[in-house]
Amino acid sequence: MNGRRRILFFLDQPGNLRHYEETIRLLAREGHVVHLAFAADPRAEADRLLASRLAADLPEVRVSRAPRRSDLDGWRPTSTLIRAAADLARFWHPRYLGAPALRTRAAAKLLNPRRSSLEPLGGTRAAVAAKLASLTSARGSRAALLVLAACEEAIPTSPRTDRFVRATDPDVVLVTPMIQFASPQADALKSARRAGIATGVCIPSWDNLTTKGLVRFQPERVFVWNELQRGELEELHGIAGERVVATGAQRFDEWFERRPSRTRAELLERAGLDPAAPYLLYTCSTSFLAFDAPDEVSFVRRWIAVLRADERFTAERVGVLVRPHPQNAGGWADVDLGAYRNAVVWPREGAHPDEGDTRADFFDSLAHSSAVVGINTTAMIEAAIVGKNVLTWLDPTYAGTQEGTLHFRHLLRQNGGFLDVARSSEEHREQLARALAAGPEEADWHARFVTAFVRPYGLD
Repeated sequence: MNGRRRILFFLDQPGNLRHYEETIRLLAREGHVVHLAFAADPRAEADRLLASRLAADLPEVRVSRAPRRSDLDGWRPTSTLIRAAADLARFWHPRYLGAPALRTRAAAKLLNPRRSSLEPLGGTRAAVAAKLASLTSARGSRAALLVLAACEEAIPTSPRTDRFVRATDPDVVLVTPMIQFASPQADALKSARRAGIATGVCIPSWDNLTTKGLVRFQPERVFVWNELQRGELEELHGIAGERVVATGAQRFDEWFERRPSRTRAELLERAGLDPAAPYLLYTCSTSFLAFDAPDEVSFVRRWIAVLRADERFTAERVGVLVRPHPQNAGGWADVDLGAYRNAVVWPREGAHPDEGDTRADFFDSLAHSSAVVGINTTAMIEAAIVGKNVLTWLDPTYAGTQEGTLHFRHLLRQNGGFLDVARSSEEHREQLARALAAGPEEADWHARFVTAFVRPYGLD
């Protein structure tokens, strides 16, 4: 960009900054003013610190709350209903027949009685959900989405957002993540369009375009990780390919240069594992798994028991480090894996790896592991960046959140990915044995995937 620009960036909540912090810092250092407008309060103290640290470090960064439609605005419940219905309608296309967890989640959120903005339309809401539940064909799904898209266009701009955009007077308006269920962020884009301001949507993660809501607006640009997502935007969201920019996953740039901050022995002493044995890192998943299965704690206990039943994976030969997902750590607070020996939950609170010690802990646990195991989580991609063997067991318990999701298929080796898949406990033990003995040839395979998926402009 030539000259100093004013960028108004609408974010769902401060935690979204994790994906764009370094980009915002770069823009601010080049003299551009970045106004961050958050729709919600931080979900955790770590989220609050992200925003306050940026504002304190960079005078070009301003922070405020984003406006929302007034409770007296009759379009508020109506727009929410229309958007929620569209987000559910997409999952009744035949491409999602193998993804019951996605359908269940969308329907549950549409019918959620705690969604207060929909209460005046409670009966209508239930009727719409029931109707959408009967759509099982591509033609039916397309028809519903066409009608709902016309309804979306009829929704007027929000007066509050109009005033906010005019007062901020930006050169460009960006939003992220946009794909949250029944997201009101379309209001920000509509107000920008009304004011003649260029718009952009930033898609923060690799799974967003296939597992969540629709990009219900045609912005000038949509920023994604890779070319696969360009195709998803065209096929699933109706966004023209020429509007899409593949930037790579900026959040992981540091992983390509970073080195462990401590020795393997120092890490394992801190975590509570035997430094004399190699260890497997199990990376937990988000609460989305709960829509399709019991808690992940039960699965992990069963998984460790399967390992310990094999003499190749006794406590003396292999340690197990279980890392809770920071957004789904509550169930691990009182979990004791002592019965399995040389197995620990660490860090128990599932810390966000944002900076300092928490970032070092996560990276070091990846870098020093002998292999990484998980169900379906972004940490698997981070492990591939670091060059680790990444494995999963396709347990029937999680069928709907593994093979039942479109994004999971990107990771599979047969599709050009890096993920080794086992379909039974016996096969999983064999793949673990191979992984523990694997040589450096794995690095080339991972590099090909990482280049295409995470860093499309090259690893250097």
